[in-house]
Amino acid sequence: MRKTRSLIFASALWWVIIGSLCQAAEIPLIKVAKANRVQMISANSFGAKDAVFAFKDNSRIFTFKNISMPLGFPVTKRYGKYHIDSSDYKYHIQPLFPTTKHNYKKLKVIALDAGHGGKDNGTTDKWHNLQEKNLTMDVCSRLAKLLEKKGYRVIFTRSRDQKVSLPERTQIANRAGANLFISVHFNSAPSASASGIEVFTLTPSAQASSYQVSSRNIQRSFVGNTFDTLNIVLGYCLQSSLVEKTSAIDRGVKHSTFVVLRDLKCPGILVECGFLSNYEECTKITSSTYRDALAQAIFDGIVKFDDLLSE
Repeated sequence: MRKTRSLIFASALWWVIIGSLCQAAEIPLIKVAKANRVQMISANSFGAKDAVFAFKDNSRIFTFKNISMPLGFPVTKRYGKYHIDSSDYKYHIQPLFPTTKHNYKKLKVIALDAGHGGKDNGTTDKWHNLQEKNLTMDVCSRLAKLLEKKGYRVIFTRSRDQKVSLPERTQIANRAGANLFISVHFNSAPSASASGIEVFTLTPSAQASSYQVSSRNIQRSFVGNTFDTLNIVLGYCLQSSLVEKTSAIDRGVKHSTFVVLRDLKCPGILVECGFLSNYEECTKITSSTYRDALAQAIFDGIVKFDDLLSE
């Protein structure tokens, strides 16, 4: 009997510990608001004049200043209060508060990665025969001129129509001592109605990528995960700038474990500048003026990000 009671007590204690750990892994949104001295606006949103967040129950997406942003885990509602995972607060919420200091050196060397090249054409549209590899090189060239005029040093992972492996693109940036990595792409989808701009950051450690259904699918850490919090700020800066400058549909900041982002020794992002499978958007992309706008928007986002760095 004594042995049985001991086992029951041990089992009960174990579940108490597990329960407390599970609760500690979630943070009520009201506490997030109070801790950062911002006002709760409604049951599922909070913010101040210069920082507004909006959440939905059981969703892995929130908005910051109307830009769609990712979460690793769904928002949950318990006892009438909305909660977020503590890792989401660390990686996605806290970095966006204006009071957060971003201790990273000011940008000097920026690596531009024009997607595809050589025999790898990327996606091709069926109306104008535009090849993604040429469009990415064109936007990167326009962007480089803006960056160099501002005083940044620009490194290309490819400067002509050649195939460069994905790992080598990262290595080129790392060897050059790049402070920032921007990979430029154009999108395609089976549905001709799909349109808009989206950017991808590396999936934070122990979280799920944007298109994964289950949580905590990514268990290993990559070199690039060193910059998880900076990446989310970079993602917001570029996505908000692109949407504002082009008036394109906001497809949001998302997470993925793209090879070019995994082993970066600096913050990095992959930009999808629009859908070549959408006639209206593809027609815009044929315009040199529109590609100027894309380059200008990425440039503005980079400068906005650089202005937030304090070291």
